[in-house]
Amino acid sequence: MATSRPPSSSSNYTFSFLYLQPYPSLFFFFSLLLFLTSATSSLTVVASLVNPNTFAAPRIPYSDHCNNIVPESPVDPSPSAVFSRASLAFDVSFFSGGDSFFKRYQSQSGDIKSARFRPRSILKALGDGRIYKVEAKLTLEISKTSAFSSYHGGDFGQRKIQVTQIDGRRIHLSSWGGPSFDFSGFWSESTGQVCMVGSTQVISGEGTDLKTFDARIMLNYSKDSNIYVSLVKGVLESVNNSQSSFETISILGARNTPLNYEYKLLEQSKSDCGVNSEESMSLENVLGGMCKLFEGRVHVFGLMYRNDCGINHSCSPLGSDVEYTPGFMSLLSFLCDGERMRMVLSFSNISSFTRLFPFDPNTTLVAEGTWDVEKNRFCGIACRILNFSGSLSNAVVDDCSLRLSLRFPAVLSIKSMAPVVGEVWSTKTESDPSYFKRIKLSSLNDPLWRFPSLRYEYTERERLNTLCGAGKSHSKSKANHYPDPQTSDMRFVMSVKISGGGNVLRSARASPYFVGDRLYRDLLVRGQGAGLTGVPLNVNRVTGSFTNITYRIRYLNPVSDSRGDIYAEGTYDRDTGELCMVGCQSVRLKSTVEMENETVDCSLAIKIKFAPIDSSSDDRLKGTIESTREMTDPLYVGRMEVLSRSIYVHQAKESVWRMDLEVAMVLISNTLSCVFVGMQLYHMKKHQEALPFISIAMLILLTLGHMIPLLLNFEELFKSSQNQQRLFFENDRWLEAKEIVVRIVTLIAFLLECRLLQVAWTARKTEDHHHHHEGVWNAEKKVSYVCLPLYITGGLIAWLVNRNRAPKRIVYIGKPHARNLLYRPVNLKRSFERPPLWKDLKSYGGLMLDAFLLPQILFNGFSNSELKPLAASFYGGNSFVRLLPHAYDLYRSRSYGKILDWSFIYANHKIDYYSTAWDIIILCIGFLLAVLIFLQQRFGGRCFIPKRFRENVGYEKVVELQQSGEQHNTNDS
Repeated sequence: MATSRPPSSSSNYTFSFLYLQPYPSLFFFFSLLLFLTSATSSLTVVASLVNPNTFAAPRIPYSDHCNNIVPESPVDPSPSAVFSRASLAFDVSFFSGGDSFFKRYQSQSGDIKSARFRPRSILKALGDGRIYKVEAKLTLEISKTSAFSSYHGGDFGQRKIQVTQIDGRRIHLSSWGGPSFDFSGFWSESTGQVCMVGSTQVISGEGTDLKTFDARIMLNYSKDSNIYVSLVKGVLESVNNSQSSFETISILGARNTPLNYEYKLLEQSKSDCGVNSEESMSLENVLGGMCKLFEGRVHVFGLMYRNDCGINHSCSPLGSDVEYTPGFMSLLSFLCDGERMRMVLSFSNISSFTRLFPFDPNTTLVAEGTWDVEKNRFCGIACRILNFSGSLSNAVVDDCSLRLSLRFPAVLSIKSMAPVVGEVWSTKTESDPSYFKRIKLSSLNDPLWRFPSLRYEYTERERLNTLCGAGKSHSKSKANHYPDPQTSDMRFVMSVKISGGGNVLRSARASPYFVGDRLYRDLLVRGQGAGLTGVPLNVNRVTGSFTNITYRIRYLNPVSDSRGDIYAEGTYDRDTGELCMVGCQSVRLKSTVEMENETVDCSLAIKIKFAPIDSSSDDRLKGTIESTREMTDPLYVGRMEVLSRSIYVHQAKESVWRMDLEVAMVLISNTLSCVFVGMQLYHMKKHQEALPFISIAMLILLTLGHMIPLLLNFEELFKSSQNQQRLFFENDRWLEAKEIVVRIVTLIAFLLECRLLQVAWTARKTEDHHHHHEGVWNAEKKVSYVCLPLYITGGLIAWLVNRNRAPKRIVYIGKPHARNLLYRPVNLKRSFERPPLWKDLKSYGGLMLDAFLLPQILFNGFSNSELKPLAASFYGGNSFVRLLPHAYDLYRSRSYGKILDWSFIYANHKIDYYSTAWDIIILCIGFLLAVLIFLQQRFGGRCFIPKRFRENVGYEKVVELQQSGEQHNTNDS
């Protein structure tokens, strides 16, 4: 006798699955729960990957390496013993050495090297001495420099983390190239010395294993706190005697927020600030004051040298130690206290940097200053970093002979659009080798909205009258309405190309700066230009419908990612939608630095014609940009065509509302599909005799219709062009949440239809219906013989149409001819590509689903069924769900204006055939199929066949059944 044994785990799983089959609700609940659990676990894994805030305790004893510098002491557990962590932190720094350690990061001589030291905790130790226990993280980062990378400012504490996995362990690495050390040790406040031990893990060159480097760091903080002792000096040493070691690394940095900082040079900075002859704004007219303006982000200034620069003296503020003459200066504020500020200045020949502020002792100065209320300017003194050539530990702050002034001009013009300007100069004698004359500063990235009292002076009116005929009256179009100059409709994205060629300037953005003498952004924020008040502001109208307006056009070089700005001023006629302006652009002819007589080139004539706000055209505006110079002039620009397909604000609002409505309609449609399938399951339970007469082909078609969107990335249904949708959505997570809900409902509908298919298939195999078995399967075969050739023929037609369709032009970017893209646009190679075939097949699949009742109608006719296998709610409801998008598409095409292809969510043109003709045809066909099913289930499967043909067919059926019975009796005998 065989002994019984408990079933294996696999047996339990199989039994549970089979047990759930008779109970579809439990099966579907289990599947849904599994789906949600998988999604939740995935989110948990992602969350764990992006949390690098782990701290590894040191593997080496502190007393062996640091006890002679700062003695180890027990920690005071009281809450009052906690010290401010920011007092020891530094983000702006420089390191040298350890070259072999950074070989894996492929660092180069021009890269920015930075060390960031962030204490995690500072706790007071027990005893009389001022000793604190410190836990901190040191990150050595190497960042590639780029003249064309954008710097947007922000918190230096934010950084990306690269996560890798070796032997099941997740390892967090700096994505900017460099290791992170976890240190633990002690700090003596009385001596200013810090000694800590710790380690880091670095992936080997082969990327197969990890190497652990144990190290000691010694930092020296001054007991005083002023500009002369504001530097932090340190040494990072390896304590390994094996292959896991590296050369000593020297660190030099500036403390973020030293305690009790003492300003030493404020009075001297005021006395040497000079006299301001131009009108400047007071500090009260700056939103948030000076601290809000300068703290927390890097400010980049362009340098403009005098015309006699380099004749009898040096131009550069860096002296002869640096080979190049810097063209830009970056300013980072560390400490701001009302009207006083401590900062660092970095000079460079590139206009922007990566996220790391370059703290190269050769090109960096430390500075402090204060706001002079009488002169309405900031006055500062900058000091060089000297004696570091031998070792960074010898670096000192000295030679405070540089002066800095910054002010906020009260009036801007087309040739001077910087809201922050200033000067930097030397107080040394002209005979000194490091002397240089005054260099003008002009900010490049400061927002105008912080200066709400700014005024703008229009200086090109005479040229406008000549080029554009500004102020001349035009006949007003009574039927068309054009954008209001005080609304967001005046902003647009455009492309620019040379007439007659294929050269395209990609990603050019145009936005007004001033409307009349008012800030454009101020008009939008206050809502006074949105038509809410009904009373337009006085924006310095010229006459009638004309309005003065100032633009900034920012363009992007698609090859080198360099950016440039064109500032333009002119007039806009609201009655005709015509915008005419004179444009100016910064130019550099002799060198990489600007001279005073080479500031801007104002030879551009810009003419733009807006489309009416209710226009259905794809083109929002068209225009031209051309130069008024002679063709032989080096700065001559060929005629360029301007084209924009941006949409107006009211169209964007309508699209957002419509897309929300369509998401709701998708959810409702899928939910109704679930309800109708559930009602069909209930109908089948009550009418068991009709189960074999449900067409398997129809059920397979419906099941595939819900399965394919789940397999083919349902996200495309919502976001076929994510970049374009960001014109509408600052954050599209809400749309993504709706998409997840739609996925879940679609999954439920798919599982229900799988259950429906399983029940119908099982009924075909039941012995109780053996007398119908052969006839039912014969009818199903005949359905396949009709439907498959029909579907295949339709697919071939769709393929032939796609093949013969006119190819779409695709543009590939070639090499640039010059640095200035506007004057010498890049050459573009044009190629042609046909629309992808799978999109046409997808639309054809939608058409097949619209006619999902066709297999059931054919099956009823071939089997001559007189039963009611389908519930009226099933075939009527699903027909309604399939036909409703086409009815909605007819309404949408007549009720909305311009609709972008990527914004279709419900009645998506990519998953079915939609046009006026197709919508009417499909509605008629779908309604006809539903009526035929109703007639077949009421009067028989062949009710629409003429009576004499039905009788002949019936007679043949009787003969066939008699022959089948006789054959059955013969087999029994």
